[in-house]
Amino acid sequence: MSKQIKCRTKTEGGLSGRPFSRRKALKGGLALGAGLTVGTFGIIGRTSAAPVTLRFGSDSPLGAPHTKSALVMKELVESRTSGRVQVAIFPDGQLGGNGPMTNSVKTGSLDAVVVDVGHISVAVPEADVFNLPFLYKGTEQVLQFANGPVGDGMKPRINEAFGCEVLGWASDGSANMFDGKHPIRTPADMVGLKIGVGSSKILRDTILALGGIPTVLEITAMYTSMQSGLIDGAQMNLTDMIGLKLYQVTRYLTITNHYSMPTMLIVSKKFLDKLTPEDQAIVREAGRPAVDAQVEGILKSEKTELAFLQEKGIQVFQTENRKAFSDKMEVVYKDAADRIGAHLIAQARTFAAT
Repeated sequence: MSKQIKCRTKTEGGLSGRPFSRRKALKGGLALGAGLTVGTFGIIGRTSAAPVTLRFGSDSPLGAPHTKSALVMKELVESRTSGRVQVAIFPDGQLGGNGPMTNSVKTGSLDAVVVDVGHISVAVPEADVFNLPFLYKGTEQVLQFANGPVGDGMKPRINEAFGCEVLGWASDGSANMFDGKHPIRTPADMVGLKIGVGSSKILRDTILALGGIPTVLEITAMYTSMQSGLIDGAQMNLTDMIGLKLYQVTRYLTITNHYSMPTMLIVSKKFLDKLTPEDQAIVREAGRPAVDAQVEGILKSEKTELAFLQEKGIQVFQTENRKAFSDKMEVVYKDAADRIGAHLIAQARTFAAT
């Protein structure tokens, strides 16, 4: 049986704070077992009926920035519903990777997850407009684009395809290339490398355009795949490199920042239908501060993670000529136009140039 995280933590401003401890988890579990509701400031009284539980899955550790959205959702929803809605967090890929968890949200067997755009693009190809490689200036810019008319217009299709509601756009930070064969300084260094990627076609095409060999894997399979030699490297953010201890099975990191790993918080429509209109509104309103906290955590962590990886023996390189990489992407954009829409790609390029 998967272990549920059903603890509470007092956080500064209600959005960020210390990670949950096992002791707090046990304390919270005892309080709930006694029929008491634990709120932002501790036990706030008895519930008049059994609470509804929102099951929130994460493929990352409890203390990782990616899971911060789940912790903040727990904090806000439980306190604002006075315990009528509880949030149980399943971290560390206990319920599988983002692909299986997204399908579970669709069927209603899981209630919430923060999923990368790549998994969404399988059913809604237009979502890959946020994954266009070597285009956006960084995390903030791609999120501005996602939170604008293009992202808003895409939500109904995503909601329908996955039986969910999109509550907010987030990010897992900037993706970089790493491998265990040799430094990647030029596109020629990518030729023949087996690179682990997510399910997004545009990300697979990016590796192909650079001469690499893409292998689709869930993030939870990256360590063993590198250890066994199934792949030579991957494209990933620094946070996940550390959280998954990939520095133990690789040697070279190239700071490419070739895309900003956009994600979204989705909640199952079947779960929302269980709630009163009042509690539905509370869950929806908690979405934006939850994803904002995740982004804040990602941006903050990126400032210290590079030094950590270097201390672990990872050799860090910069690309010699970024334009040499971006020039290879025209074939990727051309191929993507049929799936994403040439007009959307044009909008993205215009936005990114501002």
